[in-house]
Amino acid sequence: MRRHLSALAALTLAGSLAGASLAIPASADTAAATTAVTAAPASATKAVAAPQSPLYTRVVWNKAVRRGGVITYSLKSTNKGEWPTDLAGVFGQLPKGASKARVVGKASSTYCGLSGRDLFCVFDTLKPNRSTTLKIRVWLKKSTKGTAVAQFAHFSVDVPEGVDVTNEEELDKLDLQNQLNYRAFKTKILR
Repeated sequence: MRRHLSALAALTLAGSLAGASLAIPASADTAAATTAVTAAPASATKAVAAPQSPLYTRVVWNKAVRRGGVITYSLKSTNKGEWPTDLAGVFGQLPKGASKARVVGKASSTYCGLSGRDLFCVFDTLKPNRSTTLKIRVWLKKSTKGTAVAQFAHFSVDVPEGVDVTNEEELDKLDLQNQLNYRAFKTKILR
């Protein structure tokens, strides 16, 4: 059974990671997913193991919409590991030129927050080979033209048992083993 207090503390830590990782370069490639690694001192060479509960996220979205139309992103995240997730979720940046955005479908145990164009969702514990889905709807302004680009990433954080998650020093010592896989999703805006 997972402890919600440890998940809450890990969520706080993941939130700070999410804020730093949303600064994605404008030249992000859509074909290949780039991996962002948390900042570490240049002299420290620390091997980070893969998470025990890695996520696979599939995204389905509109490839083309009319001006002022609606883009719907459907994300399905699956735990491909042997163990349940301690903390997992999705965050991203929605396209420019959006008049509003809403999370219109999610599990009741999933927490989502939208701030401007930034999206951050945290899933409840995902057992091995189990999935959860999100549906995000973005309404575009009539003046938006060209290509609308959204970027999404998923993460999985392993918190070992016995760690005092209320102590900030112990959280800093944790090998968080989180991997952020960014992908950009382009939608062509038609006349």
